[in-house]
Amino acid sequence: MMTDLNDICDICGHICNAKHFQQNFRNWTSGNVNIDNFIKDTQLSAHIIDHYYYGVSKSSLEWIPYDRLYNIKCFEDRFGKIYRANWIDGNIIHWDNEKKDWRRINQNVLVILKILNNPAL
Repeated sequence: MMTDLNDICDICGHICNAKHFQQNFRNWTSGNVNIDNFIKDTQLSAHIIDHYYYGVSKSSLEWIPYDRLYNIKCFEDRFGKIYRANWIDGNIIHWDNEKKDWRRINQNVLVILKILNNPAL
């Protein structure tokens, strides 16, 4: 397997999640620049933290497009509406350099959704 030097992170010196998140920034948006920047900041800190076991990196947030959710249900209580859904893809573990895609776990995991009504957030 040949490693592309563009895949090597300048900070941790490995093929890490932060580098691949950064390369994908232009391909998604929440529609809110403040939320986008918050998510991007967590992704930029997702460097390899255990060099002896490839792929162990800091957790980060990921924007989940609506079309990656199913079984969406709404519940209402005294605090307002709460939504839940199943997320098709699941959590990112690390970048799989052979497949050129994310390695994931917990496919179809149940997630809680929050609707932000304040566009200034």
